[in-house]
Parts: sequence; C-alpha cells; structure tokens
Amino acid sequence: MPSQQDTENAERYTRRRARVLIVSAIFFIAMQGTHFGQFHGSRLVDQVKISAWFVWAIALLAVLASGGGFFKGKAVRALMNDESTRAHRAEALVWGFWAAMAGCILLYALTMVEPATTARDAIHLILTFGVGAAILRFGRLEMRALKEG
Repeated sequence: MPSQQDTENAERYTRRRARVLIVSAIFFIAMQGTHFGQFHGSRLVDQVKISAWFVWAIALLAVLASGGGFFKGKAVRALMNDESTRAHRAEALVWGFWAAMAGCILLYALTMVEPATTARDAIHLILTFGVGAAILRFGRLEMRALKEG
C-alpha cells in the first residue's frame, strides 16, 4: 500500500509531467522551422544542432514509452503510471503513428513538385510529426484527466 507521501508526490509529478510535455511538444514542433532553410549539415554548429534535436526526440520517446518518472521511487512511478495513464499513452501512440503517416503522404506529394527533398529532411519531418503529435496528445489527455479527476 503506497504511503500518503507517495500519493501526493505522484499527483504533483503527474501534473508537472503533463505541463512539461505540452510545452515540450510545442517547442519541439516550433523549433523545426529553424532546421529548414539555411541548414547545410556540414558545419560543426549544424552537427551539434541536429544531434541535440535527435537526443531531444529520443528523450521524448523515452518519456512516452515509459511514462517518465525515471528518478522517482518505484511506488511513485507505479502511481504515476496508472491504468488511465497507460490508456492515454496508447492513444497518444496511435496519434503519433497517424501523424507520421500524414507526414509521409505530405512528403510524397511534395516530392512530386520539389524532388530535392533529402532523406535527412524527410526523416526529420516524419519524426517531428510523429513524436510531436504523440507527446502533445499525451500531455493534453493527462491535463484533461487531472482537471476532471
């Protein structure tokens, strides 16, 4: 049986997680505009920038896959990842899949007009669409559940 302190901590961390995920998703999607345009990929600053984006995408996927709470106790993590959170995560993954597929369709249509899309740009867009949509949906579902609960 979890303690009262664990329950309070889990609720506080769940609220924080929902807020941070929504803000992270918005910034993750918005920052992608800086990738396109003058991005060459050959300069050191470009390599650092793409590496940072890649690590950010992996971190967001790790939170989505696990529910976060990596450095919390086992009891707190279990409370944070209850049945409704797992359902929210499952729905968010569905949204991420469909957003990635929409990105593929968009890129396919784009290459009919502008065939110079590189593989790196295509991967960047698809991953951004998928991860961004999934994280945003998960955060919104969690916020809605917290407001109703």
